[in-house]
Amino acid sequence: MLGSHMAPIQLQQLVRALTLAFALCGVAVAQGAYYNGVDTSSQAALRASLHALIDDHTRVPYTASSTDTWVVLELAQQDPANAARILDVYRNRSFAKVGGGNPNYEREHVWPKSYGFPDDDGMNMPYTDCHMLWLCDGGYNSARSNLPFGGCTQLCNEYPTDLNNGQGGGAGVFPGQSNWSSGNGSSGTYQVWPGRRGDAARALFYAAVRYEGGTHGVTGVLEPDLELTNNLGLVASSNTGQNETFGYMGRLDVLHAWHVADPPDAFELHRNDIVAAFQGNRNPFIDHPEWVECVFQGTCTPTPPPLGARYCSPAVANSLGLPAEIEARGSAVITDADFRLLGSNMPMNSAGFFLCSRTTGILFQPGGSQGNLCLAGAIGRGVGGQIVNSGFFGSFGVQVQLDALPQPAGPVAALPGETWNFQAWYRDTLGGVATSNFTDGWQVTFR
Repeated sequence: MLGSHMAPIQLQQLVRALTLAFALCGVAVAQGAYYNGVDTSSQAALRASLHALIDDHTRVPYTASSTDTWVVLELAQQDPANAARILDVYRNRSFAKVGGGNPNYEREHVWPKSYGFPDDDGMNMPYTDCHMLWLCDGGYNSARSNLPFGGCTQLCNEYPTDLNNGQGGGAGVFPGQSNWSSGNGSSGTYQVWPGRRGDAARALFYAAVRYEGGTHGVTGVLEPDLELTNNLGLVASSNTGQNETFGYMGRLDVLHAWHVADPPDAFELHRNDIVAAFQGNRNPFIDHPEWVECVFQGTCTPTPPPLGARYCSPAVANSLGLPAEIEARGSAVITDADFRLLGSNMPMNSAGFFLCSRTTGILFQPGGSQGNLCLAGAIGRGVGGQIVNSGFFGSFGVQVQLDALPQPAGPVAALPGETWNFQAWYRDTLGGVATSNFTDGWQVTFR
């Protein structure tokens, strides 16, 4: 029960703090500096660089008297309509949050633990990895058991969903919004309902890249090599009742189709943010679904380089001892309407905004700031139309309307051939004293 993990008041405070932090930082965090070192030049390079990025995460205890997987998952699967409830994964039912040991929902291993890592010895990483764990209606969890994912027919057993969060509901029509299952064990099939099919696929894509064998870089504990396959014989071979060097799950082709048909939604993005806050690693296939084609299908399109050029760099170091950075992504073609600004290397939960000007300059420590202003002339504040927050990862970003760049006399439209300069201002604290700072500058010529 809840009391065995965390006092109700403590949990409520944690819920409020995290909900506020992630509401402020939003999805832009996923597109910040976290992925700067990823190499998209080839299938092998992308897989290796993603593994290096998400490897060696912080282990959340499966069950503990402090923060454990129950706490994380109840935050991650919070019902958008009611913060005191969760939405389970297969039934899409809303349950009141009551913590571990309750009769309503259980922890579902999306990659069944029997396929490679059944023994939680207190150090088993995939067993407690919250990117691979879901809260699930107890009966539906038992029905799924360790069935591989796959396609079903109207002759399969139906497990309907509830209508919640604008999804699910209905029964008696195949496939409808129901889950369907047939068979037993590795030769069976479980077809997830349409609203969570992509979620299931991306959880397994994460597992296959996160776990490549070897040992955990901090604890030295052995980890399995988890691989996705269409060969159900390999899946069966990894069900030995003990932790194995290799674990297999499937069906890869079905998972790829589910990923394409059901792209990430707000619920899945929120879940990724919450789990990352506790484990320190993200599911890259939620943030960058396009990488699935390269890693698992071999169709790789290199990510284009950042737009424009950096100047006024490095910025003055902040309270983290880091110079904050700005860069632009998307397209410099005005009519593409795809221009984004990203700031990174800032303290957690720092409020800030982006600035713009057609003129560069240098003004040291304006208004008592720790940093330097690298713009001059007519300077507009609030590019993207909002104050943003750096959140858990010290990053923020905005989508920019190039037909309404802020200027002191009112918004103006960028024109082809014009060069604009951008910088971000953000709050900071040094030696307990409130201050502010700036990123370096970024210059773009639009087309």
